[in-house]
Amino acid sequence: MDIWEYINFDKATRENRENAALWMLDNSEELQQLINSLNSDLNERAVKSAYVLELVAVKNLKVLKPYIPQIAQQISQFKSDSIQRSLLHIMKLWLCSPKTLNAMDDELIDTLTQHCFDKLIQQPWAAVAVMAHAMSCLHYLSARSKWVKEPLVDILIKNMPNQSPGYRARARHIIQELNR
Repeated sequence: MDIWEYINFDKATRENRENAALWMLDNSEELQQLINSLNSDLNERAVKSAYVLELVAVKNLKVLKPYIPQIAQQISQFKSDSIQRSLLHIMKLWLCSPKTLNAMDDELIDTLTQHCFDKLIQQPWAAVAVMAHAMSCLHYLSARSKWVKEPLVDILIKNMPNQSPGYRARARHIIQELNR
């Protein structure tokens, strides 16, 4: 089955993305094909795949959970901010559960931690939504890797003066959460 017959849309409106996500939920046996499309040479198809996966996660994270470690292992290879935003949002939704953190292996935690720190340190020009999701992921990861807290706070405080109001608002929120 070629999923693109069912989920291809011309405009990435919320309605089109939701319809595609609902189709994927009804045909969840095709999720691996959608995940494989993230690696498409056609950047437009890869971006659409990420958008649809994000809404699948928002609507029913449980269906996507078996595939999330695979996505997490590959997350660094995607350069598009649109793809990064969607995938980091999925990671954030997944990491907010203490059960998830306890079940993760150290290699996967290290991979996600490094990727999120890279977004904040090496790519300060990245879209605010990408950095905001990276901050949130690191906040959740700090529950398992205690060492993450101090450098995360330092980076956020250092970057705040040069960043957008959206970045600063999320950074303040994360710092407050970490200081509880």
